[in-house]
Amino acid sequence: MVTIAGKTQNNRLPHQLTVISENDSYLSVNNDGYYTNGIKISYQWLKPVTDSMRLVKFHNLEIGQLIYNGKEGYYADISDIDRPIAGYLYGSYNQTRYNKKDNMFNWGIAAGTIGNASLGRQTQELIHGWMNIYKPKQWKYQLQAGWGLTASVKWSPQITDRSRNSKFAFKPVVGASVGNFFTNAMLGSAILFGRFNANAATAFWNNHSSTLKRQREYFFYVYPALYLQAYNATVQGNMFKSELGMIPGKLNPFFFQNKVGFMCARNKFAVGFAALYESKQSLTQQTSHWYGSAQVSYSW
Repeated sequence: MVTIAGKTQNNRLPHQLTVISENDSYLSVNNDGYYTNGIKISYQWLKPVTDSMRLVKFHNLEIGQLIYNGKEGYYADISDIDRPIAGYLYGSYNQTRYNKKDNMFNWGIAAGTIGNASLGRQTQELIHGWMNIYKPKQWKYQLQAGWGLTASVKWSPQITDRSRNSKFAFKPVVGASVGNFFTNAMLGSAILFGRFNANAATAFWNNHSSTLKRQREYFFYVYPALYLQAYNATVQGNMFKSELGMIPGKLNPFFFQNKVGFMCARNKFAVGFAALYESKQSLTQQTSHWYGSAQVSYSW
């Protein structure tokens, strides 16, 4: 039994497995570069909290891998590669809490690695082998090995109507990360259109786990965010090493991302797809970037 938005509900499923796959080829087979592939797998479990300040608390364990190439992954000449080559392999723990007003507060810590231990080269070669396309030739230039920790926080208040009659929601989001791999501040806002639940029970925050028909969700969303970046290890390498790699990167301090997508959640399943636009992570890049993100969650 969990209290959500002032109501007691017995139908809440306490466990959830989520898989997110991101790739630039999801939007066009001609896309191949920059943030070219990502996989994230998370297990989330729910722990009810009964004090007056915190009504719902989620725990989340996640493992993931992100892969970055130059503009065209098949370029082999170092003079044609316009950003550092990097894989980032990580594991993280996050905790998300919702209070009586349904405001969301998330904190987490991630440990990760770049360089050979990230397995970026092996993963990309395996994928390209399955797809019977070119063998990647840029990994000999990848960033030097390094390990890092990153702590992060995120907050989003529930400021619009929480009733099921509302077809529109506005969710301001602020966040920050600090560590020797990633240090940044973020300001964003999500706009939802359709049928959705309040913060503590919506698939937008990966919290939908209800078997009730009246809590099914179908919505579109737009989620722009601006980042002020102080450090990014996938561009600048290990903070504590003077020799970082053969291809220099120059961090873009003002990084913009916009996510446009849809979510569908009913019974034990939630699925979604989004198109993401990103400005240059490194100022050495020739262009900005688009990629797609596909998500599926199962609750029990």
